[in-house]
Amino acid sequence: MNFETLSLFLTVVFITCVTPGAGVLYTLHNAINYGTENAYLSPTGNAFGVLVMSLITAAGLGAVIHSSPVLFYGLQFCGCLLLIYFGYKSWMAPAIALNAETAEARKKTSKKSKLKIFTNAALLQVSNPMLIVFLLSLLPQFIDPSKNYVQQVLVLVFIFVFICWLVHIFYSYSAALAASHWMNERFSFWLNKISAALFWLIGLSVIVHLFKTF
Repeated sequence: MNFETLSLFLTVVFITCVTPGAGVLYTLHNAINYGTENAYLSPTGNAFGVLVMSLITAAGLGAVIHSSPVLFYGLQFCGCLLLIYFGYKSWMAPAIALNAETAEARKKTSKKSKLKIFTNAALLQVSNPMLIVFLLSLLPQFIDPSKNYVQQVLVLVFIFVFICWLVHIFYSYSAALAASHWMNERFSFWLNKISAALFWLIGLSVIVHLFKTF
């Protein structure tokens, strides 16, 4: 893989990862609500989910899923339900204000809560069939069939996952640090409601797309 090809791949992946979507929204919401102490959880969960889907796609299972309408749309519908669930959780979340007491409480986020943040972020990517479509259309463009397939795929997947994690880390810590200056109950209330609405809108767009397809 030459430098020009690698540079082009880096550019495409960066633009893709930096574009706000459900994963970024989930990362920002958790960063603001759980603080800098836990800001690494959502990005790491997102990156893990991307890694799983990248390996599945590279192994050829992505092509199978993409070629099976029932499996593909079923996965898409599951992703929609997950977005609706995230919206519900955000809507019902209590408004909080950052003070010495809440800051200390966030530092003591339980292991169970941390695992849930990580797992939900990973599930958000694993249940995203468009990620499979993207990978199926992207990876072949940068693979030289005359060279070792496994080595090339591993390099491309590593780059994709690392950039995804890096971009989400930037979003997450930027949001967490900024929140410490203007987070109050009023802002927290509207953040939860707006986040819920955005999750539901993304989920609704998926439903509309499914109905148009059928």
